[in-house]
Amino acid sequence: MSETPLSDIMSEYAEIKTLEGYERFLELFRSSTIGIVATGTVTDTPHGNFTADGSLGAGKTTYGDGRSRILAYADPEAALSAFGPVFNAGVAGEVLLQMAATDPDCEGILVNSGIREICMAISKSTAQEMLMPTATETP
Repeated sequence: MSETPLSDIMSEYAEIKTLEGYERFLELFRSSTIGIVATGTVTDTPHGNFTADGSLGAGKTTYGDGRSRILAYADPEAALSAFGPVFNAGVAGEVLLQMAATDPDCEGILVNSGIREICMAISKSTAQEMLMPTATETP
């Protein structure tokens, strides 16, 4: 298996834009660890972990169309090697979807590839749809 699965899907999508390719990207994003620029106060615990005081957030960008989106990086380890320390935390994609879906000042997520200078956007409405329970899930 590739060490950059999300970035690989992004590269494929950049070449041939298909609905199936975008859906694969969304599902893998949801289950991946994603790099972000964490904002807020973080403290060390006695056990070497980090905790937030309730003010932890994700940095945003208005790149492209001027609309505010969470700034994210696919395949964080590869992104560090390729682009240096452009982020300072890793978060589950599912958590970023929740943040984008519920933040009134956010229009979605801008995901940068970890291996190429390309990006893909996830709209707020797409994040909200992804978080809605399906007919097969029990409440």
